[in-house]
Amino acid sequence: MESHKLAMRVEQLEAFLRFISAAQTEIRFSALPVEQIVQKHGENLEFLRLCGENCREGCSFITAWKSGVNAGAKGKGFNEKDIILLHDFGSEFGASDTDGQLSHCSLYYELVSDRLKNAREEKTRKSKLYQMLGVFSGMAAALLLC
Repeated sequence: MESHKLAMRVEQLEAFLRFISAAQTEIRFSALPVEQIVQKHGENLEFLRLCGENCREGCSFITAWKSGVNAGAKGKGFNEKDIILLHDFGSEFGASDTDGQLSHCSLYYELVSDRLKNAREEKTRKSKLYQMLGVFSGMAAALLLC
């Protein structure tokens, strides 16, 4: 189970990086509002999908983002520090001009890339350990039952 959580975190961070990259492209070339960017590119992450739904229902973007992250990021692979990073990203996303938004996306792309690198290293280090602990625990339980 713990090994699966590590793999899920890597997948979620990769998906968020793809979203940031797509958002940068949309901001640069089409100047779409952030609500439309989230609705268009947020289908791969639960919290983005929830944010898009909240925006369609008439919530402000900040409120929709916060409730989407709170409801859709916990238990989906993100750890507490990742969730804080997601909140920070959304609090400034769409709050400035095009150049400011591009800079904001570039900054968070680097921050998330660093977290992804660390998550991959952690997965490599700990994944096999957790699997072996599970196997040995199962064998110990079988021996105790015999």
